[in-house]
Amino acid sequence: MKMHHTFRADAADRTRTLPWLLLLLGCAALALWIGWIGFEASDDSLYWQGAMKVMTQPPFPGDNHWTTRFPLTITFAAMLRLMGQGFAAFAVTAMIFYACVVAVTGMFAGKVAGARSGWIAALLTATLPVIVSHATTVSVDLIEAAALILGITLLGGARADRAGYVRGVAAGVAFGVAVLCRETSVLPLVGLVPLFLLGRPVPRGVLVAVGVGVAVVLGGEALYQWALTGDPLRRYTIAFNHDDHIDRAANMEGNLLLWPPIDPLLVLLVNDDFGLLFWAAGAALALGAWRMVPVGQRGRMVVLSAMAGAMFLLVAVLYGKLVLNPRYFTLPALAAVVIVAIWAAGLSPRWRMLLLAAIVGSNLLLMGVGNAHPRWVMEAMVEASGQHPRELIAADPQTVRRALIPMLYAGRENLRYAPARPGGLEIADAEHAPAGQVVARYPSPATKVGAIFRALGLEPLVPHAIARRMFAPSPEAVLVRRPD
Repeated sequence: MKMHHTFRADAADRTRTLPWLLLLLGCAALALWIGWIGFEASDDSLYWQGAMKVMTQPPFPGDNHWTTRFPLTITFAAMLRLMGQGFAAFAVTAMIFYACVVAVTGMFAGKVAGARSGWIAALLTATLPVIVSHATTVSVDLIEAAALILGITLLGGARADRAGYVRGVAAGVAFGVAVLCRETSVLPLVGLVPLFLLGRPVPRGVLVAVGVGVAVVLGGEALYQWALTGDPLRRYTIAFNHDDHIDRAANMEGNLLLWPPIDPLLVLLVNDDFGLLFWAAGAALALGAWRMVPVGQRGRMVVLSAMAGAMFLLVAVLYGKLVLNPRYFTLPALAAVVIVAIWAAGLSPRWRMLLLAAIVGSNLLLMGVGNAHPRWVMEAMVEASGQHPRELIAADPQTVRRALIPMLYAGRENLRYAPARPGGLEIADAEHAPAGQVVARYPSPATKVGAIFRALGLEPLVPHAIARRMFAPSPEAVLVRRPD
């Protein structure tokens, strides 16, 4: 059977393209609706500060770990300039990166094993929780992953000729952009070292060209920093010293950890950011997915596997330096997506449908029971400030700082650090509320699955052990008037 090794179908293939496109768009829209979080008042606040300085203080060298991520801050600044201030600019910036990573992953799989594999890879990427969770507000993860996959796509098919060297330089530029997004993108590049030593499947000369491309990007950034600050290595000094405050207990957040040597593997296999993906990838490999890759395209898969494997192994080795956050395993996850897509494309239609329904359905379910309001006290405080515009609302300093952008967009300034003055208003979660009269309560919104159960009248049937996570995933916030 003839296979088209591109993600783009020709005119004669439109009858197959349209259903896949509609399925992809429909599932992506559903995944975004279910997994939507929006502004998180976390790293996205810092990226906003960087984008604002790009617009108001050009040329801006960056002044912290987040504002030196120029591929993101420059794109975000362009969206703010185009759309004006508002959370729509946050969302559109994130959606651009989301579309890029879905498209390049689909194109990679399509080049390797045909159009059907490409569409399946795009579908799995568009509904993968670790991808969707970063697709609703400004985040560096998706543009970094897209740059890495683009570089691998360019590199995998390069030969030792003029066109191959040009592709190598272009791949290096893509990898350099990924490093500018986050310095940990150096880790997967270590996977190219054994390929260089072997001299295959990518010729050594092409890998040297990759180094040239990386050097052009990183060298250009170093010259930029030197010209503005006198320190060409400024971004790396910032990067290597920014995370001394990180609480390594964050490793426990969302992870099942038992023993350090196997904990990174458990992050892949038992985590709601990946669902059934790595289990399916293991089954695909065991059942011959690699043999389904056309011989002429295995070079691309070797490059992807080497870089994804290096990323996983080095993050595991750096357990004590890096938090075991699922986002550090995005490249291995996309490699798993491609493997599953190649395998699924070769199954009978019935088994393919069942497999995709199981993976996509479990992804949607896992996102549906996730907490879409992780900063609920902050959201409640902004709401309370609108309900009491003539009074100051007090809260702990961190919550007040997180609310600065929502308050700016709301056109209000009536916040202050706790404690409130006598007779004043203070907001906190119910378990840590100050003494005084409760003026208002702000129950946490239910999860998407919880809201559906509640609308259908099924809430009483949910076991108490999981009811709180479904119907009140964040602590209730209370607005208290302090005694005079």
